[in-house]
Amino acid sequence: MKSARNVVAVDLGAESGRLVLCRWNGSEGTLEEVHRFPNGPQQVENHLVWDLDRLWEEILKGLLIAAAKTQGHVDSVGVDGWGVDYVLLDPAGNRLGHSFCYRDARNVPAMQRALATVPKEKIYAITGSQFMPFNTLYQLLAHVAEFPEEWERAALWLTLPEYFQYRLTGMAAAEYTQASTTQMLDVRTKTWSEELTEAFGLSLEKFPTLVEAGTVLGKMHAEVGPAVGLENTRVIAPACHDTGSAVAGIPFPHDGQAFISSGTWSLVGTVLAEPVVTAQGLARNFTNEGGVAGSIRFLQNVIGLWLLQECLREWNGRGLRLTAAELAAQCAETSPQGPYFPADGNTYLAPGDMVERINAGLRAAGFQEEKRPPQLAGIIFRSLARRYAEVLGELREISGKSIKRICIVGGGVKNEALNRLTELVTGIEVVRGPSESTAAGNAAVQIAALEEAVSLEQVQAISARLKSASAQ
Repeated sequence: MKSARNVVAVDLGAESGRLVLCRWNGSEGTLEEVHRFPNGPQQVENHLVWDLDRLWEEILKGLLIAAAKTQGHVDSVGVDGWGVDYVLLDPAGNRLGHSFCYRDARNVPAMQRALATVPKEKIYAITGSQFMPFNTLYQLLAHVAEFPEEWERAALWLTLPEYFQYRLTGMAAAEYTQASTTQMLDVRTKTWSEELTEAFGLSLEKFPTLVEAGTVLGKMHAEVGPAVGLENTRVIAPACHDTGSAVAGIPFPHDGQAFISSGTWSLVGTVLAEPVVTAQGLARNFTNEGGVAGSIRFLQNVIGLWLLQECLREWNGRGLRLTAAELAAQCAETSPQGPYFPADGNTYLAPGDMVERINAGLRAAGFQEEKRPPQLAGIIFRSLARRYAEVLGELREISGKSIKRICIVGGGVKNEALNRLTELVTGIEVVRGPSESTAAGNAAVQIAALEEAVSLEQVQAISARLKSASAQ
């Protein structure tokens, strides 16, 4: 940790994206958001798809700003984003067809067909992955079923962060933490599962080469670097899965600690040295995702603040002009006792009619409907806290790990109503990590890679020395 560095973390979220400039002086650093832009799927031909060309334009805008702020002295760039979604590329590297959103309705029947071909027990024994209808495995099978000619023409598929890194460098590679979200990676060998891909008729020749977080992919492409003022900048694969980067950005030791990466999704889990692939893990749908330096993030997906985001979309569509921060402030004293709904399963995965769907959950749980925004927001927070408590109890039982504190990271760190309820309902101390944890972890992996010292401890030590520029 001796050399001064400037690195840029490109952090793509399903609701928004941003580019964060990290200035590292050799012993500590600052994080400055230099560009933010909205994101969201579009309805095209009865499917939800991503506008990747617009995202690419926004990434280039952000790189131009970073170049201007550093006089072109950016050592490296790395891209993280949500998991599972992908792009098909032809032999010339051109995109084939649409990039589908994980919330698209095609995934559920594809998963049902897949599990009729290979039993759950077999898939879990190989991958240690949770069963979610949007896993890349089922998305690819849905693509093959609907657009077989595109799959036949494809030379390669890449997940979205890897696709943008490919556009930056011309280097195609699958990063380990991101690959572990696909349900096609062998959890023990950390290689693509030949057994599964053969069983499902997915040619391994179309699968990208696997690399570890912290791999230097190469210099920015000659057609890109000069255009954004970054001719000598390298591209480094961080933990390309945003949760992998978020956990890498946690500044506290993982001994006795669980984490909740709190945002659109809530990822509730802990860091382990080895995967846990057991009948209990399968029954409770726990996943073994890859982490930095080969570590394992043993976790479960919880629906998260998507519930409130969708309610806000409905309410504000009716002209109410509410914000998540305002509602959280009004819920500051919400009791852990009171109405709740089961915040699990796939009931709330799709967009639309969220207020009514939550009220249906309340009715099914024996409670009265609630339409008032502050009261319903409090019910959402209470229901999430209850779900966190259930998952943490299962996590301790299955992993055998003692949990003495919960570190909250991500945008949900600012939601004190939810954090307070989480501590009260779980009975476990809650500590606040950085809201910029994903960008911090992304940048820390890049810095460690530039110093040729990528380890969990080194990345954590760098992350602990990164602060938001606005907090200086």
